[in-house]
Amino acid sequence: MRYALLYNPIAGRGRAATAAAEAIALLESAGHQVREGRSKRAGHIAEMSAALAEDVDRLLALGGDGSLREAAAGLLASGEAGRVALGVLPLGTGNVVAREAGLPLDPVAAARGLDRAEEWRIDVGWARAEGGSEEELFLAMAGFGYDAAVAERVDRARSVAGSFGARWYRHSADTLYGCIAASEMVRPRPARFAVEIDGVEASPSAAALVASNVCTYGKGMEMVPGAAADDGVLGYQLRERGAPWATAASLVAAQLRLTPPRWAARTGEARCVTVRTQGGPSFPWQLDGDPMGRAASVELRLEPGALTLLRANGSGGPDAR
Repeated sequence: MRYALLYNPIAGRGRAATAAAEAIALLESAGHQVREGRSKRAGHIAEMSAALAEDVDRLLALGGDGSLREAAAGLLASGEAGRVALGVLPLGTGNVVAREAGLPLDPVAAARGLDRAEEWRIDVGWARAEGGSEEELFLAMAGFGYDAAVAERVDRARSVAGSFGARWYRHSADTLYGCIAASEMVRPRPARFAVEIDGVEASPSAAALVASNVCTYGKGMEMVPGAAADDGVLGYQLRERGAPWATAASLVAAQLRLTPPRWAARTGEARCVTVRTQGGPSFPWQLDGDPMGRAASVELRLEPGALTLLRANGSGGPDAR
């Protein structure tokens, strides 16, 4: 079988290059051909994915959900997504899609299971911000308001080389996320926005929205229990109350993998979602954990069965682990 393995060599605190070499050695010892692609800049994984797709049977992204999202975008742009399967060798912080696919969270262990992996046809989400020239792909979730503000602040804290935030993130990303999440909970005036679900107004003034293509959210959490990447719909959790106890209740429920209490948040299904300001400030938004900046309007849609993902053999998703 012909593989391409794409990665950012400085990812995983520099562990990506070592993990890639081990994964390539494993695949080649099993008789497979492997082409290696090292990312040199933002967006390069998508470019390599599109360029190599015609010449391989499987594309592998070694890294986190952001790297996988880039690889998926390139594969879909190539026109080869109907033939080529996409796999992930997890080396990120959240590894949401890898968890959903039932994979071990060590990239070399995931590579060992590739010969036994099964192909899983999944839906792909697309997002377009007002004024945006192109749609942005997402595989796991799109978040607006609270969780996007957390992602934005974490990214800002860790992006300055040598800063306290960068050192904290390298030492313990989980505690940095936790502290920022707690402080964001008590923000006095969170950005608010109107939400339409399938063309019908769902809320004139929401504080948080997560539209999820998968059941998994973060590490072991389920923001929308029962959501599935192959059911042709997005699950969503919508929160209108911005009070700290409402946010806390929804997060505790997610940690326990339970539907949140109705007074804290609402859940449901959607095929298309529109989020827009009501004349107020723009809102933060994120795709698969990557902050996308601020927007006044974003439209989401789902493309059913657009991509083939490799998952652990016999895995039914996170519940099977």
